[in-house]
Amino acid sequence: MADKKKLSRHECREKTFMLLFAREFDKETPAADFYDIQTLNSEEVTNDTIRRNFLAVCEMTEELDKEIEAVSVKWKVSRMSTATRSMLRLAVWEMLADGVPAKVVINEAVEIIKIYDDDSAPGFLNGILNTIARSRNLIVQAE
Repeated sequence: MADKKKLSRHECREKTFMLLFAREFDKETPAADFYDIQTLNSEEVTNDTIRRNFLAVCEMTEELDKEIEAVSVKWKVSRMSTATRSMLRLAVWEMLADGVPAKVVINEAVEIIKIYDDDSAPGFLNGILNTIARSRNLIVQAE
């Protein structure tokens, strides 16, 4: 669907998150086809940024999951809620591959997950993302 209005980065991030969430329930359909089906049959506004981010995260899911599991003590990605798992993948991809500043990614991810998951999710997500960001020197540890 063509752009009806210019979307903010926050709106793009939230729409990408929702597509990644939905994708968890249909992993058989190729990612590009899934995207096309979801956006073609929807009144939702979409754009090239959402498509690019969605396809990139789908392509790198295995690597992203390894990055997340390396810092999530006693939590396999498969045991995380679908919303948390989807948001973590998007946020880690944005920080490590898309070059979005870590503080922006973490803040946005926490705000979005507050809407879509339970009360424990924001703290859990924040801890994992901060650990990854610090391990990659994307944010400086407080002294």
